[in-house]
Amino acid sequence: MTTIYFLRHAEKLWGSHFDAALRHQNEPLSPIGLQTAERLVSYFADKPIASIGPIAAIYVSQYQRTRQTIEPTARRLQLEPVIDPRLNEVDNGLFDGMTDEAIQQAYPDAWTAFIERKSDFRFPKGETGEEVRQRISAFLDEKRQQHANETIIAVAHDGLIRLLMCTILRLPVHQRWDFRIDFGGIVEIAYQPKYDSWKLIRFNQMCGL
Repeated sequence: MTTIYFLRHAEKLWGSHFDAALRHQNEPLSPIGLQTAERLVSYFADKPIASIGPIAAIYVSQYQRTRQTIEPTARRLQLEPVIDPRLNEVDNGLFDGMTDEAIQQAYPDAWTAFIERKSDFRFPKGETGEEVRQRISAFLDEKRQQHANETIIAVAHDGLIRLLMCTILRLPVHQRWDFRIDFGGIVEIAYQPKYDSWKLIRFNQMCGL
């Protein structure tokens, strides 16, 4: 049985940290976020999870805050985090960096869909929820085969993890807004070969924070 711990990155440092390669803000962790990263070691490394065995691999998105979140744990486990773009945050396209007022004026249809949250939509020059669901599904399918009967960590983002919930619970993607995942929140899922499905074990666990 493959077990995956999806972890939202710890608190980030707000401000202007535009990354031209990513075409989006690429904020580092805040001082509080760095403290959270250190505390995560006790959850994943210092206290082995008896029922599932040691961590076999760690995957992170292309954003620096995901790697920073898991770096202390990775050092303790002697694992090198692997970058997987499929774990990137939902691409909100031209919305990134715009004020609500500017978005309403420039992209009224997308803004209405964003506010109403009743159907899927595309962020201007960004992604739809369904497109993100597809890359999450591809990641899950690949890792359950690559890491059969192993445990891995995947460090990702708020929007992506909320869409993960829609994926494994078979919900419409617009219902992602009904979930909340905090900075440093842990989601555990396990693949059930008998039923060809993923079981939700825990959601938004805060590791004693």
